[in-house]
Amino acid sequence: MATNREINKGFEYLDAMPRYRRVDANVHLMSHAIHSEDKTITTEILHQLFNRIKPKLAVNPEYAEAYRVFFERHPEYALECNMAILDAALIKRSDAVTAENLEELLLPGNPHNVISQLAITADAAQARAEEAERQSIISNLVGGLKPVVDERGRKVLTNRSGFRVLYKDEIERIKTLSLEALRQLRDQKAEKLRLQQMSPAEIRQAMHANHPEGYSRYEQLPDLYYPPGKDVGVPWSQNLFRRLPTQEQRRLLDHFGNDQLTAAFAARGN
Repeated sequence: MATNREINKGFEYLDAMPRYRRVDANVHLMSHAIHSEDKTITTEILHQLFNRIKPKLAVNPEYAEAYRVFFERHPEYALECNMAILDAALIKRSDAVTAENLEELLLPGNPHNVISQLAITADAAQARAEEAERQSIISNLVGGLKPVVDERGRKVLTNRSGFRVLYKDEIERIKTLSLEALRQLRDQKAEKLRLQQMSPAEIRQAMHANHPEGYSRYEQLPDLYYPPGKDVGVPWSQNLFRRLPTQEQRRLLDHFGNDQLTAAFAARGN
């Protein structure tokens, strides 16, 4: 039969673990396990007893609430393996497991900071990787912009549609793009640079290989015509085209091609 000293050793063993301490049901389980053991209760025997009853042990409610709040604030660290690291750090400091004490273990400058030891969830790891990729693409795209100063002293750029835009507005536009849109823009610029470095013969050969049935160098014509600086489109028509300045007519022909413009007029019977 276990001695009082051996029973107290069992309670002390359990009390050293914040997750299970001060739960009456756990105390009874440990006491029953020790009383059922016909060997001298050593530290090794306590390990064995604990591992046997561990699946039945209840979690301390205060402990569970502390981690619920902490993981709600930091979902990227919501992993069982991190709880063991955080528990050990607080036990070493003789601190209770509270949301506030857990927060302190993440503070920069804290000598007990354990953030470098913590793992992050798969979702958090993917989000961090995507954000790093996003910032890298933005940096490269913005760094490749070549603004000029217009007649009003503003830094401006000519966008893909041939319109002038403010340099700062283009930077903000790029920063608001989704990662997928940024990837597409990066790839488009890389392809443009690749083509610029090729000879005309190499370009024709590449285009023929990618489009054996023929290809167009023109961008797809939008459903409506958007006047420079306007967000509202108007239907294409011969009358509309005739009223445009000569420079704008040339820009549209260079950008979309005569065939597409003619087809747009014909589709609307004007």
